[in-house]
Amino acid sequence: MHILWPPEHLGLGTPLNLASSSAATRSLFRRSWWLILVLGLAIPLLMLTIDQLFFQGVSLERVRDLGSQPLLFRLLVVVYSGVTEEILYRLILATSVGWLSFVSLSRITKDPRTQSQWLGVLVSALLFGLAHVGNLPDVPNPVLRALALNGIAGLVLGWLYWWRGLEMAMLTHMVAIVVLYVAVPPFI
Repeated sequence: MHILWPPEHLGLGTPLNLASSSAATRSLFRRSWWLILVLGLAIPLLMLTIDQLFFQGVSLERVRDLGSQPLLFRLLVVVYSGVTEEILYRLILATSVGWLSFVSLSRITKDPRTQSQWLGVLVSALLFGLAHVGNLPDVPNPVLRALALNGIAGLVLGWLYWWRGLEMAMLTHMVAIVVLYVAVPPFI
């Protein structure tokens, strides 16, 4: 069995799913750039709302702490987190899980593309959520909190990655962090 990498048949379209790599993906990026702003604002607001409703708003402590850091540091966090976490959790992990499940499921079903993509999104979102437990380890239910808040962000970013491209996920992630650690702190 010859296994192709990158797994084009999963819908990546290009080796790194980059919007700049083909005319079709560039066009899709231009038509849906507004998602970066809408989802970049919606993700942190949804996270903070869920945190307030179910976890007594304990995330505001971290937002305040990071919001008190120098602006340059916060901007470095924006770029570093947006790029490295999207490469690790979406490009490497979601793609690998999607590819492995595609190879496995293709033996039992005709077109396992969508199931494989969503399995990649779900597994990477779960691990993305678990990776954020250490942000606030001394709060009630830190694992459930991180899974709920960061897992939701991981689902949205995973969807963006698979169906809009790596850049869309990276830029949306960066906008969300700007909202959380630059825009929100002056108001709390």
